[in-house]
Amino acid sequence: MFGEKVRKYGFWILDFLKKGEVRKHYKDITEIIEGKAYNSKIDRYLSNLLNYAVNNTDFYSEYRDYKSIKDFPIIDKNIIKTNVERLLSREYSGKELHSMSTSGSTGTPLTIKQNKNKRNRVLAEIIYFGEKCDYFIGDRYVYLRVWTEKNKKSRINAFKQNLVMLDISKLDEGNLENIRKTFKNDKIKCILGYATSLDIISRYLIEKNDTPDMFSIKIVISGAEVLNEVTRVNLKKVFGCPVVSRYSNQENGILAQEPIGEKFFIINNASYYIEFLKVDSDEEAEEGELARVVVTDLFNYAMPLIRYDTGDLAVVEKHEKYGKVITSIEGRRTDFIYNTSGDVLSPYSVINNMWAFNKIKQYQLIQEDKMSYKLRLNGAKGIYQDDEIINVFKSFLGQDANIVIEYVEGIPLLKSGKFRTTICKYKPNEK
Repeated sequence: MFGEKVRKYGFWILDFLKKGEVRKHYKDITEIIEGKAYNSKIDRYLSNLLNYAVNNTDFYSEYRDYKSIKDFPIIDKNIIKTNVERLLSREYSGKELHSMSTSGSTGTPLTIKQNKNKRNRVLAEIIYFGEKCDYFIGDRYVYLRVWTEKNKKSRINAFKQNLVMLDISKLDEGNLENIRKTFKNDKIKCILGYATSLDIISRYLIEKNDTPDMFSIKIVISGAEVLNEVTRVNLKKVFGCPVVSRYSNQENGILAQEPIGEKFFIINNASYYIEFLKVDSDEEAEEGELARVVVTDLFNYAMPLIRYDTGDLAVVEKHEKYGKVITSIEGRRTDFIYNTSGDVLSPYSVINNMWAFNKIKQYQLIQEDKMSYKLRLNGAKGIYQDDEIINVFKSFLGQDANIVIEYVEGIPLLKSGKFRTTICKYKPNEK
């Protein structure tokens, strides 16, 4: 407890000596999200960014006569990768910048440059959204991810942050047991990790008959992937604490997060101007309609990202307090599959229908072509009848679906530590 307080007060004292840069951002985020600041502030942030981009980058220079953000093109990872130098601000040319890299889980790795003020904004939003789920600066926490020499924190930085780095590149029996023992340290207050790794770990702890009295965990934060309800229930059963889903990415930061006990996401409109556009056009999506998530980062001036299509799909609805909230995050567009009639299906179609088969450790559905699917299963062979599983999948894929079950010893995680529940090899527009 003493060490946690020292870290907390030490952080804010150090920030004070640096002119309170993080504190200012923290206060600003709080005022905007909690409705204490006027929307004109967000409008000003957006206008300032757009004006800066057209005057300081080669990529956006041709849009100097813009009338609104709608005049700017929608960009994606491929466009960014082929225009890195043109997107970089001339003001920051040759200056030391922070690099944030995506792993390329969907085949497109990417590195985004960020200026110091943007980094302070990211830090402030981490603090704000952490406090919203009862995680505070200085609390000892475990971060589950694939740790490499490039992203691994030094011992000094890990000590400062009270961070325990647990690698999930292999979730075999030995590593699962090591994770289990670490969790039982009574100083660990928070667990942060990807939904799929949390799913595997929670199932393992349940198999070991672990109960909440064996842990001191007070919050579990699932990020970077869609958290399914089975995993949420399992985590609550094991740790006896709230489980919160966070929507974030490496390119930007925290885009939205669930409040404790709620099933919607508060949008971080203090740091990002987010558009929700129709799946098949650039028109604004209707309330309750599945939509593309298109982000404009209001604070990255080193490499302005305007109307960045994240590749994610979500549903937005009106909310009395927050204006708009995300009611469902359906995952990446590339993870969607098709039934035999050609209708698009969310990965949730698979997740929701696997609830009845909770003895299966891992599963992955691969669509080979329009009518053919491979279902890879890890564990529980012989516990369920193959025909029973196939009939459930035909109920949503189509009765004429050709489904082959393949039992495997394990399904590897991606290099990022994430996991793909669905893989679609079928391209309906290709002959």
